[in-house]
Amino acid sequence: MRAIGKTRAGRYVFLVFMFRLLDGQTFIRPISARYMHQTEVDHYEKTRT
Repeated sequence: MRAIGKTRAGRYVFLVFMFRLLDGQTFIRPISARYMHQTEVDHYEKTRT
């Protein structure tokens, strides 16, 4: 799964993660997390509804 958003500090982030089920419990496993480039931020702001 992916998540795109803005931190409290105002920086845009792009996250990739997966859900894992182990022993009946759900865990979030982060795969990648990075700050977005300005072109990505511009595209995100343009298409955000």
